[in-house]
Amino acid sequence: MQYALRAPGKRILDRVAGREAVLFAFDFDGTLARIVQDRHAATLAQPVHDALHALALQAPTAIISGRSLADLRPRLDGIPAHLVGNHGLEGLHTSERVMHQARDCCRAWLKTVLRDESSLTKAGVVVEDKTYSLTFHYRQACSPPDAREAIFHSVATLSPAPRLVLGKSVVNAIPPGNLHKGTAILELMHQLNSSAALYVGDDDTDEDVFSLPDERIVTVRVGKKATSAAECYLERQSQIGLLLEYLAQARKRTT
Repeated sequence: MQYALRAPGKRILDRVAGREAVLFAFDFDGTLARIVQDRHAATLAQPVHDALHALALQAPTAIISGRSLADLRPRLDGIPAHLVGNHGLEGLHTSERVMHQARDCCRAWLKTVLRDESSLTKAGVVVEDKTYSLTFHYRQACSPPDAREAIFHSVATLSPAPRLVLGKSVVNAIPPGNLHKGTAILELMHQLNSSAALYVGDDDTDEDVFSLPDERIVTVRVGKKATSAAECYLERQSQIGLLLEYLAQARKRTT
């Protein structure tokens, strides 16, 4: 992995930012916004907001998040970005039929999960119904191992078996199928006629983009990880503003 903000990494950024039809895409939590104890309090720092807004005025920009669109939209505060929610399930690329199937699946799962509500609550687990997926949060649990055990006991009873994606103190239960963040960015590129893309993320759900065998897409992970398929990395989330500013400057140099 190349450090994105040193010379070799910057050369990679320059190449993708200089493409005429480039798409810039980002995860939200842990990437654009700092991870916080209360997920409802996650927000863009003002410098990040301003830098993202400036970049979005120069080239198509997208946010591909695990949050629902209803949750995500107000957090962008007027930034003209394409939004994809629920780990790639919710957005402009998904058919009505697939959305209905995912919603019905999650409704049935929620009924099953609520039978274990008392044991989940006792373990410090909060279940978030995102309509098209479920997320089990345990950031505030006294014992994370006990919380994870309660979660896995609960999700083992779900039918059809969900696709489980582990995150930072969360377990995401996603309806089975082939839609994820990787398919979302490919569909966005198709719809926007993009010839190249840069994607930045921080979590296991972002590996669906990092691992795409597509040379048109440059990937950056927040936090270096030996097992990640990302091409470049930032050392920490607080550097996202520097990356956004660099991309905007690189874009200006070539247009």
